[in-house]
Amino acid sequence: MDLYQRWLQAEMEWIGVYCSKIRRQSLFVTAPLILAGSTVVIGALSAVGGGSMADLGYGAFGGFMMGAIVCGIFLLVLLPGLSPKRYGKKIDKCVKGLSLSEAEKEQLAREMLEADEKHKICFTITGPGSKGTLGKFVLTPHFAFLEGSYPYAILVRLADVAEIRRNEERKTATERRAKSRTVYRYTLYTIGFYRKDRLQRGLTETDLPDEAFGFFDVGVRERVMELLSEVG
Repeated sequence: MDLYQRWLQAEMEWIGVYCSKIRRQSLFVTAPLILAGSTVVIGALSAVGGGSMADLGYGAFGGFMMGAIVCGIFLLVLLPGLSPKRYGKKIDKCVKGLSLSEAEKEQLAREMLEADEKHKICFTITGPGSKGTLGKFVLTPHFAFLEGSYPYAILVRLADVAEIRRNEERKTATERRAKSRTVYRYTLYTIGFYRKDRLQRGLTETDLPDEAFGFFDVGVRERVMELLSEVG
């Protein structure tokens, strides 16, 4: 296994801890609660108005079957997305987006594997819809890497960067449930990376950054900025 594959494997093992936690919670907490809830509720409704014990039994059985169908759909949608290999592919796609040479890919992998704890920041994402996803920032001599954001992996080659800026954006997110809708208003704290070749590509100072990291927690953003201050 070459260095690059070793690094991808290490990242898959890291996110695999989160995937295992969510799988266990879904299989042994969420799914049983759905089954129990649907069994009790449908069974109780069947007995309302003087229904017999047989009605209660049929209702409970029907509720159990309905719950089983809901659980099956829920797990069918959830579990495939919790594969560490899926996250590894996202990182690989991110790296390919920089069109790194084989030598640069090996350099990237070596630096990521050798990065010390002083240049890593691990955190839990707590914003709307995040579900406690793990996040991680790693700074190496030649790269800045954010994992767990949107998109899942963002890689910046520091040699391309002319300027790094803080910014804040007001955002709105909507969470829909069966019979309700909740609107969240929040601030996204960002770090924008502006490349050296912006003018050659027809971009100005007022255009959006070439790459950006986004954080729900201003404290995490400031810790990342503190590390990035070492660049240049």
